[in-house]
Amino acid sequence: MFGEKELTAGSRVLFNILGASNIVGIIFRILVGLPAILIMIVSGVFSSKEEAQSKVSLGVGIYAGITVFTLTLQWGVCVIFGRRKLAEQSTSSHAEVAQTSSNCLLAKEVITELKDTGVTIDEETRRIAGIMLLSLIPYTIIQLVDIFKISFETHVVILILLILSSAMLLLYFVYQVMNPWMQQKSLAYTKYETLRTGFLQHMQRHGKLIDEHGELNHMQQHGKLIDEDGKLNLPVIRNLFSETDKDADKSITKGEMERLMLEMIKTGEVNVDKQFAVTEVMKVFDSNHDEKINYQEFVNGCTKWITETKQLTKSGNSFSREITHELISQKNENNPEEIDRVMSKILMHAETRLLQAESLITEDGNPNIDGIKNIFKQFDLDNNNEISKPELEQLIRTVKFGEFQPNYEDVVKELFSDFDKDGDNTINEPEFVDGLKKWVDKAIHAANSTEKANIIDEYDKIVEKKIVHGKSLVWTIIKSVLQVLLGIVILTCTGGPLMVSILQLSNSMNVPSFGISFVIVPLAMNARAAIAAIFPASHKSEKTASLTFSEIYGGVVMSNISNLTTLLAIVYAKDLTWNYSAEVLTVLVVCAIVGILAYSCTTYPLWTCLLVFFLYPFSLGLFYYAQFVLHWN
Repeated sequence: MFGEKELTAGSRVLFNILGASNIVGIIFRILVGLPAILIMIVSGVFSSKEEAQSKVSLGVGIYAGITVFTLTLQWGVCVIFGRRKLAEQSTSSHAEVAQTSSNCLLAKEVITELKDTGVTIDEETRRIAGIMLLSLIPYTIIQLVDIFKISFETHVVILILLILSSAMLLLYFVYQVMNPWMQQKSLAYTKYETLRTGFLQHMQRHGKLIDEHGELNHMQQHGKLIDEDGKLNLPVIRNLFSETDKDADKSITKGEMERLMLEMIKTGEVNVDKQFAVTEVMKVFDSNHDEKINYQEFVNGCTKWITETKQLTKSGNSFSREITHELISQKNENNPEEIDRVMSKILMHAETRLLQAESLITEDGNPNIDGIKNIFKQFDLDNNNEISKPELEQLIRTVKFGEFQPNYEDVVKELFSDFDKDGDNTINEPEFVDGLKKWVDKAIHAANSTEKANIIDEYDKIVEKKIVHGKSLVWTIIKSVLQVLLGIVILTCTGGPLMVSILQLSNSMNVPSFGISFVIVPLAMNARAAIAAIFPASHKSEKTASLTFSEIYGGVVMSNISNLTTLLAIVYAKDLTWNYSAEVLTVLVVCAIVGILAYSCTTYPLWTCLLVFFLYPFSLGLFYYAQFVLHWN
């Protein structure tokens, strides 16, 4: 379980860092499907022929049990937690319930709940369910071979089936290369979580600093989104709303939201594209769909995202939270390059304080001395031709540093050390001009751009890329790769002993080994994944439900094709007796029933969970009947 957890965590982080590109998506799918595959590989390849026969049988049982568990118990639980009202009840239905006797009222309510609540998914998820049905083609052929009594003993039959299954696997890879929408869908929910986390952190850091008059609010300086009573801190929310509402018309337009998202992306607070960010924020916040967000909608949207974040913490599903933190969280006070990052933000801030026609850089690409003097006058709050430490700290607190939050006292010390040449604890105009000119020169040479309007912005991006992505991202990738390798090593080393332990336990208890491999081990291995899937499903929206079920179907597709190919390869290489028809039949029946249900409609009423729950004991009975009554195994 620990090995599988490390493998899954590492592979997901890599997937989100590298994106849904062609090769990455395929590698991700392979890594997610490795646990069951490795159990079979290790148990079969590194054993004698006699031992391999029994161990591979257990490995196949575990794989079949995981598939059945995923499409029955996990599927049904996601429907229960993700259910919402599918359609408004008619007035006649209300009247009928009102006229019903008290003895039948409970039954009527239960039936109504089963029919009128459920989960709605999108067309893409339905298509993935269709691909899951296509992945059953090799299983169907194997069953036809069984029906027509074609001997599995010959290498020719196994080789033909292996070639067919390998071709299906290759075709699936090629399809994902040509159409990477499945990987993009997998990435969608993590992008949503990254946006939500970045937005809330932006509110925490910026909404609390500026009051209604645009001045530093010392009372709210240490405010939180949630107050001591656990309620939403409305002054903080109101501050950010007012700051975003540039035209003060009591509503945030789509254009104003685009500017906010662009600012958050530039400062590194969110790592998603602007169009996705704006679309998702408007979808969550704009409840009346008028392309504007009023104050109450803003409060409701913030409340929704804060509630989701709390649920994420409680559920323990911290993949995206860890990704967001590791990609953009930077608090290294001893970093010698921190002054570069601070100054890039100060230059950005200074550029915005100048008039529209002005810039820190002249037309010929040199520092604008008059513009720098203009900035000095704005920073000199008491007009005494000197900037004191308190003045500088107060001004620095209005600079938008994004996710990176420096220690303001340390920043003031660094800047005075850099600017205050005579050591009198004040910065006069010549010192300020010389100091800022030096940093503008550095930005000009670093940006290497002929467009003066883009130089400061380009320099800020270069610094961010160098510090955030150059260090944090590299470390995150290294850590994730190590997690993947650790997971693979653990699964490889424990696969064989797990098989031996199951055999010994079944012999000691005089219990058929399939009961342990098909039921107990899959329950243990998939319990964490099932709990993690509940969180997005519980958001009760079509988007999150679609993402949840598309992950289930996509995982089963990869598992079906890759595990069968691995099994046939081991049987062919070790010259094993084909003894796995019961498992193949069980996977075929369960996948076919759920696949047909999922592909034929985009709505799963609550009663469908009863059907899939029934499939679990039914599959156990079918497996037992095929193995011990029909003697297929």
